[in-house]
Amino acid sequence: MTATLKSRTLGEARDIINRKVEALRGELTNVDFVLCEDFKTVMVYADVDSEPDAVSVYFDLAQAEAFDPERHAADFFSSPASRRATV
Repeated sequence: MTATLKSRTLGEARDIINRKVEALRGELTNVDFVLCEDFKTVMVYADVDSEPDAVSVYFDLAQAEAFDPERHAADFFSSPASRRATV
């Protein structure tokens, strides 16, 4: 039996992080993007001022999409809820 995993988009990852930041009653202070060994999964590490550890979540690159941390950051912060943070 083959398990089918649902891909997660950057927008979905951003929403998860924003909910976690809100639950921690903090603010984003930094966001980093790291390409995983499979070359298609990207880990998002978000620093929160009220938390000593980073909040992390993954998203999947679309087929043939290149890893581009600067573009990912721009897309991440294009959401009104995320504009308060700085990269």
